Amino acid sequence: MKFSPLLFATSCLIASTASADSFTLPIWKEEAEARGYQLPKPFGLNLSYMSMEQGINVDSIALSNINIPGLDLDMKAEPGKQVTDVFTLRADVWLFPFLNIYGLVGKLEGYSSTAVNVDAQVKLHPLLPPLKIKHRIEDFRLDLDGDLKGAGFVLAGGYKQWFALVDANYTQTSLTVIDGSIDSYVVSPRLGYDFTKNGTPLRVWVGAMYQNVEQELSGELRDLNIPLDGRFDVKQRLVSEWNTLAGFQYGINRSWNIVGEMGFGERESAFLSLERRF
Repeated sequence: MKFSPLLFATSCLIASTASADSFTLPIWKEEAEARGYQLPKPFGLNLSYMSMEQGINVDSIALSNINIPGLDLDMKAEPGKQVTDVFTLRADVWLFPFLNIYGLVGKLEGYSSTAVNVDAQVKLHPLLPPLKIKHRIEDFRLDLDGDLKGAGFVLAGGYKQWFALVDANYTQTSLTVIDGSIDSYVVSPRLGYDFTKNGTPLRVWVGAMYQNVEQELSGELRDLNIPLDGRFDVKQRLVSEWNTLAGFQYGINRSWNIVGEMGFGERESAFLSLERRF
């Protein structure tokens, strides 16, 4: 039977209005199971780790509060990379058989690195031409350690042993080493196959991840090992917003699951999670 969230919701609403005398989660659980759907336990806690590497473009590097008369600095960055490790604790609930909502907190550790070409001009005397200096910083590195929080939802549906879902979330990371935050919007559609009815508690899928990340970072130049008093402001963005995913979920039993996923393409990632359902 093909799963249509809209038709399913309408029919369950009529049935539950007529006969429901108690509240359970997910809403319309009995109606879904009567139609042959196997539902997970409604509440979950999820402890996960993700390692990610992706390309970045630095749009601008602005300098301020440099109290050296006659100094003019211009910094232009080359394409670089961003490496992060993210540890999260997520709590979720299946509100409807087709809708899961969740919140998460965590810790991000990582850095962005790129090469920067510096053009400097120093006016030593009004009667003398400016002194021009060119310098290349091979590793212009920004530490991105911070505390993460966010929320999201999952829409899911299926047909026989095939299933599809879309996971969308928003997270904000408040940085602790330098000033600023990282706001991230992620949407991940997936299509998979469930082997549970074949006697193996395994689900596998392929999909894609879209990330829209806003990064504006600032701090003291001396924090970057640049021997000047002053501040910097960096605006950077991802080279690619999309990458490919492949993953699995293995059910140890009704209460415990292991989830793993790999990302390929311009963004490479590895994800591993242990889930407990109640």
